[in-house]
Amino acid sequence: MSKIIDLKRRNFIKGSAAAAAAASIASTSAFAGNYDDAKNLKQQKEEDIQNATYTTSVCGMCVNMCGIVARNVNGKVTKIDPNPLFTKNRNFMCARGNAGLGAAYDPDRIKKPMIRAGEKGSGKFREVSWDEALDYIANKMIKIIDEEKDNRSTIAFGAGASTGNMGDPVFANLMNGVGSANFIDHFSTCFAPSFMANVLTFGSWGNGDFRHTKYQLNLGANRAEGIVTPDTLDMFRRTHDRGMKTVYIDPRYTNTASHSDEYINIKPGTDLALMLAMIYETIHKEYHKLPYQADYIAKNVDGMEELIEFFTTGLGKDYTPKWAEKITEIPADTIKRLTKEFAEAANKYKGAVNCYRSRKSTWYYQDFDFRRAQAILNSINGAVNVRGGILLGKGLKLSEGYDYEDFPIYDNPKPRIDIATIKKGEYPLGNPTKGTWQVFRDHILDINTRWDKAGRPKIDADGNYKGLAENEYPVRGMFIYKQNPMQSVPDYEKTAEFLKSMELVVVNDIIVNDTAFYADVILPDTSYLERTSVLECFKLSEPSFAWRSKAMEPMYDSKTVYYMCSNLAKRIEKPLVDITFTNTWDADDLGAKLPDNFKVSKYLNKDFEVDAAKLKADIKDEKLAKAILTHASEDDLDIATYKITEAFKETPLEYNRRVMKETYGEEAAKIAENYGAYWPGIEDAIKDGIIDPKYKVLRKDTQDKHEAVYGIYEKYSKVPKDFPIVAKKGKWIKIAQRNLDGQLFKNPITGKSEKLGTFPIWHDSLFKAPKEGEFRVVLGRHAYFTQSADVNNALLLDLMNYNYIWINDKVAENMGLKFKDDVVLTNRDGTKTKAKIFPTKRIRKDTAFIATGFGSKSTLLTLGDDNGISQSVVCDNSIDPIIGSASMNETIITIKKV
Repeated sequence: MSKIIDLKRRNFIKGSAAAAAAASIASTSAFAGNYDDAKNLKQQKEEDIQNATYTTSVCGMCVNMCGIVARNVNGKVTKIDPNPLFTKNRNFMCARGNAGLGAAYDPDRIKKPMIRAGEKGSGKFREVSWDEALDYIANKMIKIIDEEKDNRSTIAFGAGASTGNMGDPVFANLMNGVGSANFIDHFSTCFAPSFMANVLTFGSWGNGDFRHTKYQLNLGANRAEGIVTPDTLDMFRRTHDRGMKTVYIDPRYTNTASHSDEYINIKPGTDLALMLAMIYETIHKEYHKLPYQADYIAKNVDGMEELIEFFTTGLGKDYTPKWAEKITEIPADTIKRLTKEFAEAANKYKGAVNCYRSRKSTWYYQDFDFRRAQAILNSINGAVNVRGGILLGKGLKLSEGYDYEDFPIYDNPKPRIDIATIKKGEYPLGNPTKGTWQVFRDHILDINTRWDKAGRPKIDADGNYKGLAENEYPVRGMFIYKQNPMQSVPDYEKTAEFLKSMELVVVNDIIVNDTAFYADVILPDTSYLERTSVLECFKLSEPSFAWRSKAMEPMYDSKTVYYMCSNLAKRIEKPLVDITFTNTWDADDLGAKLPDNFKVSKYLNKDFEVDAAKLKADIKDEKLAKAILTHASEDDLDIATYKITEAFKETPLEYNRRVMKETYGEEAAKIAENYGAYWPGIEDAIKDGIIDPKYKVLRKDTQDKHEAVYGIYEKYSKVPKDFPIVAKKGKWIKIAQRNLDGQLFKNPITGKSEKLGTFPIWHDSLFKAPKEGEFRVVLGRHAYFTQSADVNNALLLDLMNYNYIWINDKVAENMGLKFKDDVVLTNRDGTKTKAKIFPTKRIRKDTAFIATGFGSKSTLLTLGDDNGISQSVVCDNSIDPIIGSASMNETIITIKKV
């Protein structure tokens, strides 16, 4: 059955000098030998520390992207420390950040480009040079786009943000240069419902200001385990009568629950009912009329009268605490008390309260309305755009962004495949720029299969295929950068078939994860320690730029995403110009017929302008020559904008240096590069000598270093104190979503059409409870792992080597199950997966918990392969009917002992 990694026998490390070095550095048994050996080793380490180079950079182990200082000894990074000048992590480093060496020195790292040498999914590849790999990719792309009559959308692009790659602008420039409408990222598998609900309500996502929050209501955001960052610490260092009351509500008693002032058990899938009852109670007890709330609402909130009407005479009149008690299993008196406490704290502390919005919010079918209700509760308690509540935040300005904006609006690419092919009355809020992974995958797989079975019919004069509906077209290729949909998107086998249905899948990563396992071409990316990335500003309460510098030379034959994109652009830009030129030629309009096999690229100079003299020397027909020049001109195609390589004329390092110098001056640019961070005023902090210029750490005589980092920004920053408070005019908070009222969506349980409302609505028909003998799966992230990015990291697997499935201990006893017993999990789709049991009192009897980040099926990973439970295997294809996000906690399973 499911194996458990035993790192005591990790013989795979032998034979890899780099990995052995990393392992020895991370070891705590340095003084296991005799005294003289220990003394010599200590002296050697002290010399190494003194002689090392110290480079400030940005961690790439999770989305938080903390500032770091990398110690390089003789060409190898041997230690990673936090950067005390970067305000996002304030001299803090988590377990994942410390294990960055395990990613860089992973013996299973992709060492050279590889092209598939067997059936897709066989794991058979041949190593090739970068030139051969890029030529192969370019030729495939050109062939596909040519056959598709310049439909650039037939090449899709996917990128992930969970590993803090900071390379998205570079990758986006390749995508925009190609001209595809099909981009997909982690949005629909991560925080789409919460993000969209908050943006619709008050125009922004914002950040919680937990350093000043006085009352936090946390519904299932397990920060103490999921992502341990400085703002996580800000939450917990002030609980237990230390400045902030935290109430934690979850079906599982987590570490976050243990650090909170109060824990409340809730029936999974019923969070919306609780929120509706709290809004009901707020209205009926007139907490919105408390002095602070009344003043705030009068100035900022639109739709309050409609909200009152909804909860007094409309559908919301039934959403009483007593009603919610039956659904949530939280006593009505408790709901009333929580509402009173939250409102009174908001009044007393001028909005310094937070009904916390989880980063990971793709849980249930009713997520969108649940998150809308959260936004309303925060809004009517005056907790938005105020200290201690939700800060909307502003970024520090740059002279220009990295994204290249002059790419043409191509004539022939079709609209993005998932949104364009959604039927009326389905997914009314499907995102038009990021889409939805499951709908994207399912539609492409269906269309590609039908297109292939129909004999790949050619495109007719209207741009349609025989047998395919309007806006349907095959998606024949895909680039995937730092993303692993095989493990992050529910229904593993369906995602595998989706990748198999394409002719060209290019994966750019550092290990052969499950998605790379199904690729046609694998390109070895650099680890975050081996590259300089595009400057990024974080819109925090203490806004700061982050500058990632290369801390070591790239290992093996790995190259940056900049190298991949810029060199591929050189290969494809002229052939794609020829394809576009031919497919947009209108003989009637231009008054001439274009000769067969004419290639305008033959006449392009280095600026992508047509050399008229050279053209006229070859084309003797003056009318045709004039038509060609007209079609290529700025008033028509504007051929110069088709130069994809123009977007890569500057490396990220050159761009960073230029825009920092242009915006803040030469001294600021040097500080940002040397110290890894920049905010106005940091210059004075450095001049005062608070940071050791060599080691980039707080100087030795700093008192209480953990508290000192909080004072650096406050003392030296020249950013106005009220900078995170965004100036607003009029009633800018829109709690009444009138445009949503009556919009149809298809209920995934009943198949019937239902309606959205101006305000959130509880739908009994969207709630499915487990039957006797079944369990609802709830997923969660462990602080040691970032989704599936760390499945092969030896340092992290030393801390946690398996993800047991949690079930209630009494239930386990009745089933005859003990700790580590082998079981088979079967979801309602009939998919089975193996697991091992962890019985505990800390979970409800109707619920099972699985930590994500395990269960890889890539046989090219020594540690990750077949170790633990995969979320993408156990979760069924449940999709939120409003946005199309992954409703992973709607999965119901049975558990059977082996």
